[in-house]
Amino acid sequence: MGQGGKLILINGTPYAWELTYEHSYQMKSWPFKDFSTIPAYSSVSIYVEWVGDIFEDVNDDSGDATYTLSGTSYSFQIQARWRFLQVQLQTMATVGNAQGSTIGLGWKHNGIVPFILSGSEGGFSSSNPPSAWMQSNIARLGPHPLRHLCIPGSHDSGMYRLTGGTAFSNTSNTITQTFSIGDQLNRGVRYFDCRPVLSGRQYVSGHYSDLAHPLGWQGGNGEFFVDIVSQINNFTNSNKELIIFNLSHDRNTSAGRDYKAFNQEEWDDLFKLLTGINHLYVASNPDTVDLTLLPLGEFIGNGEAAVVVIIQPDDNTVTLGDYANLGFYTYAQLDAYNSYSNTEHNDEMSRDQLQKMREVRTDPDAQWFLLSWTLTLNAASAVTGVPTILELAQKAAASLYTDVYSACTPATYPNILYLDAWQSSDPTALAMAINDTVNEL
Repeated sequence: MGQGGKLILINGTPYAWELTYEHSYQMKSWPFKDFSTIPAYSSVSIYVEWVGDIFEDVNDDSGDATYTLSGTSYSFQIQARWRFLQVQLQTMATVGNAQGSTIGLGWKHNGIVPFILSGSEGGFSSSNPPSAWMQSNIARLGPHPLRHLCIPGSHDSGMYRLTGGTAFSNTSNTITQTFSIGDQLNRGVRYFDCRPVLSGRQYVSGHYSDLAHPLGWQGGNGEFFVDIVSQINNFTNSNKELIIFNLSHDRNTSAGRDYKAFNQEEWDDLFKLLTGINHLYVASNPDTVDLTLLPLGEFIGNGEAAVVVIIQPDDNTVTLGDYANLGFYTYAQLDAYNSYSNTEHNDEMSRDQLQKMREVRTDPDAQWFLLSWTLTLNAASAVTGVPTILELAQKAAASLYTDVYSACTPATYPNILYLDAWQSSDPTALAMAINDTVNEL
């Protein structure tokens, strides 16, 4: 029995894709003749399987399928080599990928790999976008307010490693990411959920929950904020992008077991540390601005990076004070609808999130919407470590490509694709496809 899996093709262009060449050798499943036309602004799922026969040289397994964009000379070829899929851009280029170059898609046995192509003549985007994907597409994206755009985000962003924590926290129930914030930036993440914890006089990102008596607060620490500042600055030195940091769920874990929210002095000390971030964006009316109404070009159209820091203090008496004029804002100024599904079941999460999106995002000017494409451990899983948060995240990541794009319309689409376990730039390509689609239809 050969290895099989699904290739998801997302056509975010205004052209139908026409199959103009197909050939395979020793492939158990290479059914591209059944997909001779892939309509504009659509997606399809194609099952691919290698032969896996012990009497055959499996290294010879191969397949090729060429698609031409209808009415144009643009074409690309999907290629299968032993346990690997790739796309060669034959007569076209995309942002960050030259004509004739090859984009590796990888392979996941019994899983999903996507190939995404969007945009139109003069501005195609695809899988494998550049690190500075916003700046590279500024002509297309710059005129649009944030409320009209889709950007990638990460949940519990600073939790790719465990640097401390309580007795019942471990990597299975606390770690949410596979890469540092710097590496997430390079993969296209632009919205970060960072949860500050004061631990031993140091500010760290945390992932904590109050489990009530007798367990009380449980959780762990991740990246140190001093390192996060350094990673942001290293990135913006060469990438002139908009970066949004949302700070919430603040806790002081150094003063008893009740883990109180930060007081004003503790927030001020964190603000002071964060002023070390280069390119903090200061709006012309920082106290009252609704940041979602500003066009992307307002932030980075001058060729400079922009970093926005949003705070949600658990103590509602905390204020920004003078920091309101230094690039710090309240959550009300970048108000995203954010309601996670609280389930381990992918189908339930998908139905819940897409229904909420339809209810909230009734038109492009409706409230900013965070699509929480995340699964949550139940109590038993948190104790046993089976499954882990990262394992659940892989299930959610696969359905992102089968469920989300097809649910988008010019009126209804997410503003933030919010994920655990960032591993590739594929969600960034999906966000760009959503932008290309909703702004073209």
